[in-house]
Amino acid sequence: QFVIVVVDSTDRERISVTKEELYKMLAHEDLKKAGLLIFANKQDVKECMTVAEISQFLKLTSIKDHQWHIQACCALTGEG
Repeated sequence: QFVIVVVDSTDRERISVTKEELYKMLAHEDLKKAGLLIFANKQDVKECMTVAEISQFLKLTSIKDHQWHIQACCALTGEG
């Protein structure tokens, strides 16, 4: 099982909502063993949050009970 989350790297205002929802999902009993894949979308947009910024804001390094990976991507070009 995996949880896949797509983050809009340009939306600094709603990243806190993403963080709240992410931790709610990971705490759910059905997802206790699920891996986590985060797509940091819109990396082609100037002044977007970097993968490092998103990782830091979401406190991904504090997630110890789920394997996780964050991937920079661009839906328009298919990169990532």
